[in-house]
Amino acid sequence: MTAYIRLILSLVVLLSHTGYAINGLNPGVIAVVIFYMLAGGVIWHLWENILPNNKTKLSTFYQERCLRIFPLYLYIVALTSLFLVLTQYANPQFQLISTLNNLLIIPLNYYMLTDSVILTELSWSLIPQAWSLGAELQAYLLLPIILKYKKTKYLLLIMSAIIYAAANLNYLHPDYFGYRLIPGVLFIFIIGALIKEEQTKKTSYLHTILFFSLAVSSYALLKNLNNLQYGYAQETLIGLIIGIPILSYANRSVIRLPKHALIGSLAYGVFLAHFLVIWLLDYSLIFKVETLNYYLALIIMTLLIAYSGVKLVDEKISIIRRKVSEKSG
Repeated sequence: MTAYIRLILSLVVLLSHTGYAINGLNPGVIAVVIFYMLAGGVIWHLWENILPNNKTKLSTFYQERCLRIFPLYLYIVALTSLFLVLTQYANPQFQLISTLNNLLIIPLNYYMLTDSVILTELSWSLIPQAWSLGAELQAYLLLPIILKYKKTKYLLLIMSAIIYAAANLNYLHPDYFGYRLIPGVLFIFIIGALIKEEQTKKTSYLHTILFFSLAVSSYALLKNLNNLQYGYAQETLIGLIIGIPILSYANRSVIRLPKHALIGSLAYGVFLAHFLVIWLLDYSLIFKVETLNYYLALIIMTLLIAYSGVKLVDEKISIIRRKVSEKSG
């Protein structure tokens, strides 16, 4: 079920990047918060249930995650670069440092400090939304170590939540530390891991209820203080309020939907490919923006590019990923 949730979230992010909003709120931010919790659950599942407990467990985890993230990402980067070189859309400049930052992904999370701009007329990287993928990669680096030393997870959860709260109270940059940078969002990944742990060990709903209650209380408090206007405080809290019960249900659900692996990979492809299609449509001027035909073309073309990546790259890499996990055992 979680793969289908991922696909829906990817489409929400796609729509948000066309300017689509709900009552003035950015639905893409809500989707990204739920993505973070899903990633936390994936980390816990791999660490506790899939990879064997041996000396190579940590290195195997990192190999598996790199094989999951980078091949499809680099495929979309290659397609995007080809489009930019052929069309010169938005005056692309492939400087050494900015290109390396785009290839390594993590520097994109620090776009406010690093030079990652390729499309100079738009001041964007090759895959603008990949800044959140940079945060996710940092969570992949940190969470296995946090899970290995179990006493640290609650301490780091509290510390990260304090940074997030300080941002939403405008003591820190509300956008950077309340939504984008890993110190302020690490607790969201840990929440996802703890919710997954509850489901796997068939324990009570204690974490789910506690985190949901805290998210609702925080929303009410910030609304009372009139602080929801800072950064994306409203959207991130709504993401927690919506995402926590949904993921708790999905993790425990016995419903088995077909083509789960394909849909999960397709969701990742949609997340990566949609800006390329937005630029293609903008360059071609075939459809008027924000018309039904435009949205249909955007979604269909994005799905097709994502599907090509799944078939040409991801399915072949999945075989290698399985071998890496089996070899470690």
